[in-house]
Amino acid sequence: MRLLRSLLSSCSLGKHVDYYSRFSPSPLSMKQFLDFGSENACERTSFVFLRQELPVRLANIMKEINLLPDNLLKTPSVRLVQSWYLQSFDEILDFKDKNADDDRVIYDFTDAVIKIRNRHNDVVPTMAQGVVEYKELHGIDPVTSQNVQYFLDRFYMSRISIRMLLNQHTLLFGGTVRTNPAHPKQIGSIDPHCRVAEVVRGM
Repeated sequence: MRLLRSLLSSCSLGKHVDYYSRFSPSPLSMKQFLDFGSENACERTSFVFLRQELPVRLANIMKEINLLPDNLLKTPSVRLVQSWYLQSFDEILDFKDKNADDDRVIYDFTDAVIKIRNRHNDVVPTMAQGVVEYKELHGIDPVTSQNVQYFLDRFYMSRISIRMLLNQHTLLFGGTVRTNPAHPKQIGSIDPHCRVAEVVRGM
């Protein structure tokens, strides 16, 4: 937890979280993802968008995490999740003033996005473990339970949206091959020919 204490003690980082949390995440449609992910997809354009959008989304959910009951925030698992979000936020901020026309900057950003995506692989089970730790130590009343569930619903939806942005950038620009050999018709992680109703009926 040394990293978390170090990041939390950074006055500058806290001010950045406050600043970016004042903005609302940009609404994005599936059509926008598909249109951008076409053969003309531009890594530089994605970089310029994500270096602004990701801090907004990360800061907003970090603010919500901070509203959790103190005893839940103190659990090792929730503190670990906090440290992941703060570290990722800090790493994205490193690119906020860098030259978008520098190929090395673009390469380093994509590399950072891949590392952030991998860092957050276990966010769902780790946050769930934090809730279990809290319940075992303190119990939970119906009102707190309802409030925590409301937070978790928002938290997991936020994670899905952030994950989508990270995955699309990674799959489109994280290697020399732009298509997935196993799923050549996909655009990033999206199958534009997916028949959602048929998938649901087949479950």
